[in-house]
Amino acid sequence: MVKSQFFRLIGICILTIVFSIHSNLDAKAQSDQENVLLVVQNVFDGINTKNGPLIESVMAKGSVLYSTGVNDKGPFFNPQTGIQFAGSIASATSEFHERMFETEVKIQQGVAMVWANYDFHVNGNFSHCGVDTFTLVRSVDGWKVASLVYTVERSGCKERPPFLQSRLSDQFGR
Repeated sequence: MVKSQFFRLIGICILTIVFSIHSNLDAKAQSDQENVLLVVQNVFDGINTKNGPLIESVMAKGSVLYSTGVNDKGPFFNPQTGIQFAGSIASATSEFHERMFETEVKIQQGVAMVWANYDFHVNGNFSHCGVDTFTLVRSVDGWKVASLVYTVERSGCKERPPFLQSRLSDQFGR
Protein backbone atom coordinates (compact mmCIF):
# COMPACT_ATOMS: atom_id res chain seq x y z
CA MET A 1 0.00 0.00 0.00
CA VAL A 2 2.76 2.46 0.94
CA LYS A 3 4.67 1.40 -2.16
CA SER A 4 1.71 2.18 -4.47
CA GLN A 5 1.21 5.60 -2.84
CA PHE A 6 4.91 6.31 -3.34
CA PHE A 7 4.72 5.45 -7.07
CA ARG A 8 1.53 7.47 -7.42
CA LEU A 9 3.28 10.46 -5.81
CA ILE A 10 6.31 10.01 -8.10
CA GLY A 11 3.99 9.84 -11.12
CA ILE A 12 2.21 13.03 -10.08
CA CYS A 13 5.56 14.79 -9.59
CA ILE A 14 6.78 13.70 -13.02
CA LEU A 15 3.55 14.85 -14.68
CA THR A 16 3.77 18.17 -12.85
CA ILE A 17 7.34 18.70 -14.05
CA VAL A 18 6.47 17.74 -17.63
CA PHE A 19 3.46 20.07 -17.72
CA SER A 20 5.48 22.85 -16.10
CA ILE A 21 8.25 22.55 -18.72
CA HIS A 22 5.68 22.42 -21.53
CA SER A 23 3.88 25.46 -20.10
CA ASN A 24 7.15 27.40 -19.82
CA LEU A 25 8.07 26.55 -23.42
CA ASP A 26 4.63 27.68 -24.59
CA ALA A 27 5.00 30.93 -22.64
CA LYS A 28 8.48 31.51 -24.15
CA ALA A 29 7.19 30.84 -27.67
CA GLN A 30 4.25 33.20 -27.08
CA SER A 31 6.60 35.86 -25.71
CA ASP A 32 8.94 35.52 -28.71
CA GLN A 33 6.01 35.79 -31.11
CA GLU A 34 4.71 38.89 -29.32
CA ASN A 35 8.18 40.49 -29.38
CA VAL A 36 8.61 39.75 -33.09
CA LEU A 37 5.20 41.23 -33.89
CA LEU A 38 5.98 44.28 -31.76
CA VAL A 39 9.07 44.95 -33.90
CA VAL A 40 7.00 44.62 -37.09
CA GLN A 41 4.31 46.88 -35.61
CA ASN A 42 7.00 49.46 -34.88
CA VAL A 43 7.85 49.50 -38.59
CA PHE A 44 4.17 50.08 -39.40
CA ASP A 45 3.89 52.76 -36.71
CA GLY A 46 7.00 54.44 -38.11
CA ILE A 47 5.49 54.45 -41.60
CA ASN A 48 2.12 55.70 -40.37
CA THR A 49 3.65 58.56 -38.34
CA LYS A 50 6.64 59.28 -40.63
CA ASN A 51 8.94 58.45 -37.72
CA GLY A 52 12.24 57.52 -39.35
CA PRO A 53 14.12 57.06 -36.04
CA LEU A 54 11.50 54.53 -34.88
CA ILE A 55 11.98 52.53 -38.08
CA GLU A 56 15.78 52.73 -37.77
CA SER A 57 15.59 51.54 -34.15
CA VAL A 58 14.19 48.15 -35.19
CA MET A 59 16.45 47.61 -38.21
CA ALA A 60 19.51 45.35 -37.99
CA LYS A 61 22.80 46.79 -39.14
CA GLY A 62 22.96 46.27 -42.91
CA SER A 63 19.22 45.61 -43.27
CA VAL A 64 17.78 45.64 -46.79
CA LEU A 65 14.36 46.16 -48.31
CA TYR A 66 13.04 45.16 -51.71
CA SER A 67 9.78 46.25 -53.27
CA THR A 68 8.67 43.91 -56.03
CA GLY A 69 5.89 43.91 -58.56
CA VAL A 70 4.97 44.01 -62.20
CA ASN A 71 4.53 47.16 -64.25
CA ASP A 72 4.12 47.86 -67.98
CA LYS A 73 7.79 46.93 -68.52
CA GLY A 74 7.47 43.59 -66.69
CA PRO A 75 8.64 42.36 -63.29
CA PHE A 76 10.69 44.72 -61.18
CA PHE A 77 12.38 44.94 -57.80
CA ASN A 78 13.80 48.00 -56.11
CA PRO A 79 16.42 47.58 -53.36
CA GLN A 80 17.21 50.02 -50.58
CA THR A 81 18.83 49.89 -47.17
CA GLY A 82 16.89 50.13 -43.95
CA ILE A 83 18.45 53.55 -43.34
CA GLN A 84 17.39 54.78 -46.80
CA PHE A 85 13.87 53.48 -46.25
CA ALA A 86 13.55 55.20 -42.85
CA GLY A 87 14.84 58.46 -44.36
CA SER A 88 12.43 58.34 -47.30
CA ILE A 89 9.49 57.76 -44.95
CA ALA A 90 10.55 60.57 -42.59
CA SER A 91 10.96 63.08 -45.44
CA ALA A 92 7.75 62.18 -47.29
CA THR A 93 5.26 64.99 -47.84
CA SER A 94 2.27 62.62 -48.13
CA GLU A 95 0.47 60.94 -45.26
CA PHE A 96 0.75 57.14 -45.22
CA HIS A 97 -1.30 54.46 -43.60
CA GLU A 98 -0.34 50.81 -43.93
CA ARG A 99 -2.40 48.03 -42.33
CA MET A 100 -1.52 44.35 -42.02
CA PHE A 101 -3.88 41.39 -42.13
CA GLU A 102 -3.64 37.61 -41.86
CA THR A 103 -0.26 37.59 -40.18
CA GLU A 104 1.82 34.40 -39.92
CA VAL A 105 4.87 34.13 -37.66
CA LYS A 106 7.54 31.42 -37.68
CA ILE A 107 10.45 31.35 -35.24
CA GLN A 108 13.44 29.04 -35.05
CA GLN A 109 16.06 29.94 -32.46
CA GLY A 110 17.51 33.31 -33.55
CA VAL A 111 15.56 33.70 -36.82
CA ALA A 112 11.97 34.81 -37.26
CA MET A 113 9.82 35.32 -40.32
CA VAL A 114 6.61 37.33 -40.53
CA TRP A 115 4.36 37.04 -43.57
CA ALA A 116 1.45 39.48 -43.69
CA ASN A 117 -0.97 40.78 -46.27
CA TYR A 118 -1.24 44.55 -46.22
CA ASP A 119 -2.97 47.51 -47.79
CA PHE A 120 -1.44 50.93 -48.22
CA HIS A 121 -3.15 54.32 -48.33
CA VAL A 122 -1.66 57.66 -49.37
CA ASN A 123 -3.39 60.81 -48.15
CA GLY A 124 -6.39 58.68 -47.16
CA ASN A 125 -6.78 57.06 -50.60
CA PHE A 126 -6.10 53.43 -51.44
CA SER A 127 -2.77 53.07 -53.28
CA HIS A 128 -1.96 49.35 -53.38
CA CYS A 129 -1.89 46.08 -51.47
CA GLY A 130 0.49 43.16 -51.29
CA VAL A 131 2.44 40.89 -49.03
CA ASP A 132 5.12 41.97 -46.55
CA THR A 133 7.74 39.37 -45.66
CA PHE A 134 9.95 40.34 -42.74
CA THR A 135 13.03 38.36 -41.73
CA LEU A 136 14.20 39.15 -38.22
CA VAL A 137 17.29 38.14 -36.28
CA ARG A 138 17.65 37.98 -32.52
CA SER A 139 20.39 40.20 -31.11
CA VAL A 140 21.48 41.16 -27.61
CA ASP A 141 19.16 44.17 -28.10
CA GLY A 142 16.19 41.97 -29.04
CA TRP A 143 14.66 41.17 -32.41
CA LYS A 144 15.79 43.29 -35.38
CA VAL A 145 14.57 43.42 -39.00
CA ALA A 146 17.25 42.00 -41.29
CA SER A 147 15.16 42.23 -44.44
CA LEU A 148 11.77 43.30 -45.67
CA VAL A 149 10.60 42.17 -49.10
CA TYR A 150 7.16 43.28 -50.20
CA THR A 151 4.97 43.12 -53.26
CA VAL A 152 3.27 46.17 -54.74
CA GLU A 153 -0.07 45.10 -56.24
CA ARG A 154 -2.40 47.69 -57.68
CA SER A 155 -5.18 45.28 -58.67
CA GLY A 156 -6.64 42.02 -57.41
CA CYS A 157 -6.57 43.20 -53.80
CA LYS A 158 -8.91 41.65 -51.25
CA GLU A 159 -11.64 43.93 -50.05
CA ARG A 160 -10.78 45.15 -46.56
CA PRO A 161 -12.60 47.18 -43.97
CA PRO A 162 -12.72 50.76 -45.24
CA PHE A 163 -9.94 53.08 -44.25
CA LEU A 164 -11.45 56.17 -42.65
CA GLN A 165 -9.80 59.50 -43.34
CA SER A 166 -10.92 60.75 -39.94
CA ARG A 167 -8.80 58.06 -38.26
CA LEU A 168 -5.76 59.31 -40.17
CA SER A 169 -6.59 62.89 -39.22
CA ASP A 170 -6.99 61.90 -35.56
CA GLN A 171 -3.67 60.07 -35.65
CA PHE A 172 -1.82 63.11 -36.97
CA GLY A 173 -3.73 65.58 -34.77
CA ARG A 174 -5.33 67.44 -37.67
